[in-house]
Amino acid sequence: MSAKARPLIDPARCTGCGRCVAACAPHVLWLEAADPRGWGSKRAVLHDPSGCTGCADCLRVCPFDAVAMRRAPEQPLSAANAAAPPAAPAPGRSPPH
Repeated sequence: MSAKARPLIDPARCTGCGRCVAACAPHVLWLEAADPRGWGSKRAVLHDPSGCTGCADCLRVCPFDAVAMRRAPEQPLSAANAAAPPAAPAPGRSPPH
């Protein structure tokens, strides 16, 4: 299964206009300010990559070419699953060959 393309925001080109945020139907793009109180310049940020549908509406509405769609590499379900050794067979059973 291939990964969905997700928006990659170029902070050098993003002006914080909010058009991509307004176009985002699943509401996974947000405007984020440099100052924690919300003051100052803002930039679009993908806050929920798993909720992104890959529709690219954000890319289409950005007048500053700050959005590019990129496929993220597949990640394991969890780091614990990736590092866990195989389970031992039940007593009285031989391991599969």
